Amino acid sequence: MLRTVRPTLSSGVPSGASSGVPSARAQWVDTAKGLSIVLVVLLHTSLWLRQTDMERIEAFSTLNLAFEDLRMPLFFAMSGLFATKWLRSSWRELMRSKIVLLVWVFLLWQIPIIVYRIIGGELLPGMVQTHLPQQLETWAWSPLRANAELWFLWALVAFFLAGRLLRRVPTGVLLLGAAAVSVLWSGVLWQGFAGWEPGEIRHLLGTGFHKAPAYLIFFLAAARGSSLVRDGVARLPRTVWAAVAAGWFVAFVWLDVLDGHRETIGVEFFGQVCGVIGGVALAVTLQWIPVVARGLAHLGRHTLEVYVSHTTVVVAVCCMLYLLGGPDGTGSPLLAAPWGGWTVAAVAALAIGVGLLVGRAARGAPALRPLLEVPGPPWTAPARSLTVGPTLPTRGGHHDAIRPDEARGLPAGYSRPTTAATGRAIGDDPRPGLR
Repeated sequence: MLRTVRPTLSSGVPSGASSGVPSARAQWVDTAKGLSIVLVVLLHTSLWLRQTDMERIEAFSTLNLAFEDLRMPLFFAMSGLFATKWLRSSWRELMRSKIVLLVWVFLLWQIPIIVYRIIGGELLPGMVQTHLPQQLETWAWSPLRANAELWFLWALVAFFLAGRLLRRVPTGVLLLGAAAVSVLWSGVLWQGFAGWEPGEIRHLLGTGFHKAPAYLIFFLAAARGSSLVRDGVARLPRTVWAAVAAGWFVAFVWLDVLDGHRETIGVEFFGQVCGVIGGVALAVTLQWIPVVARGLAHLGRHTLEVYVSHTTVVVAVCCMLYLLGGPDGTGSPLLAAPWGGWTVAAVAALAIGVGLLVGRAARGAPALRPLLEVPGPPWTAPARSLTVGPTLPTRGGHHDAIRPDEARGLPAGYSRPTTAATGRAIGDDPRPGLR
């Protein structure tokens, strides 16, 4: 009996081989996603801790700036790498399997953001005071004007819709147009123009519309060239990718060759393209360190729960650290040198760990499933699920229907013994949707 694998937010992970057994070489995609989410959490942690009047940590400021060209372009590229199936599907299937899920999670997880923005605005000296009516208005407008923490999900919705709408446009024309948009967006709008400062433009447009158009090229290029990218990465020896990673790090992180030239149109885009290449090279190179590669790959398969929950954890810790400070309002000693840097790393690690626990709880407890999936009638099996772990690979690299026994590496046609009482195969979970 064939069973259709649930679609995932990440559009799947690479298969590497058509036998149904995941390839160790293909682990680099999840490693890249894990690397991206770690950089995102570190960035947000260091920024939010600054709201407590924590002293500037030069090491993290340098790290965040150095990996700016890699962090989000790589994240969007890896998200698009296995989006091909959904961009070729019908509008109904795309809406049911992807868009509804993304919109649900986007709207739902703004609730804790509203809470911590109100509380943080009252407690933390670096936050602007805000009130419930203002936050509810922001939430109501968020489908059109995404702000701050969850703009990545908003951008994914826009990218899936754009990719499906433009699916008949020739690849060369499409990517050339998307690249032109990226060049102009990052080279003009991000730098400020017509007397408008970059911060003023971002406030006017909202974070989502301010950032997303510059990253569309990476999602579309990965989606249209998915097989070429995966095959190309597989063909080159790991030593070549190690040399590319080292070259990128020296040029763009250590020497920062683009410093002072980013206001020139096209330079920002060039840096992002190199950042994606460097990120892929770094992810492939990290396969030489199995513990690190597997850890990042595990995180890369569970980016959703970490992404939506980490700022809530970070702001909660920020409030506690500030309240534990002295009567003069200086905050906890952990926010000052020499402990500040360790505090950033510890809070980021805590936020990632809590995010993973949230995902495990949501997948294991029926009452918590709406945190990561669209709720349905209680008497039916969930038809739409945000399973954020790895999906089962299939023939040709797409995520279509696959025999469960094939996915486990068993011979085709293998029939497991069944119980006399139920007729169900031994080992099947009788709960709907959990097999």
